[in-house]
Amino acid sequence: MTLRPRPDLSVADWFVHDPAPTSLRARVGPSGFEAYVRVLHTTTGDGERFEGHLDDVLLAALVSDLAPHTTTPGRCFFALWEGYGDIHGGEAAGFLTAFSGPPKWPGRIFTREKPVAPPPPAFPPHVMAGPLLTVNGEEHLLFEGPVAEAGQWGAAGYGGGVPRDINSPNLMWPADHAWFVTTSVEGTWTGVGGSAALIATLLADDRLEVVRQRYDEGALR
Repeated sequence: MTLRPRPDLSVADWFVHDPAPTSLRARVGPSGFEAYVRVLHTTTGDGERFEGHLDDVLLAALVSDLAPHTTTPGRCFFALWEGYGDIHGGEAAGFLTAFSGPPKWPGRIFTREKPVAPPPPAFPPHVMAGPLLTVNGEEHLLFEGPVAEAGQWGAAGYGGGVPRDINSPNLMWPADHAWFVTTSVEGTWTGVGGSAALIATLLADDRLEVVRQRYDEGALR
């Protein structure tokens, strides 16, 4: 199964109108949780960290910790930044498939190449043209579904049998507002706010590199 587009943005009102500073909400989440942490985007090899993205292994580990700490694991919401070029297709994503697909027959080098159709958008027109959730000046597509399906956007492939790899969610929260997860498009860590029990679970998880986060703007530096 995959996540479903959510045209009704009112489910986000609780944190959009939270009194905390906008930059703080965008990086760490809304105010009022018992504790907050950063989940670092740890990578192997060169030691550098992914910007704005949790890879599949880290996302799966985080989701497995989040699920037991909400009464609504089957009803959660996920926001995806609308600015990723591969979402829109066309020339913005054409380079991603320029060298994909099977090799050409030798004889083809003497004939004119047929023009390759640009990749289609990731989602149907009614989704691409639907309402967008604005957070800290950045617009997002909104989806809903079980927390276990985080990142499973149901995006169309690029064409020619090439699958489309979409970014991990930039925002995640359950319907009962038990926790909030935010990944800045340029950040190398993901902010999580929640109960003391959830934060203890995250800090004890050897699969994740987690550090505590103070809830104030000065701590974002």
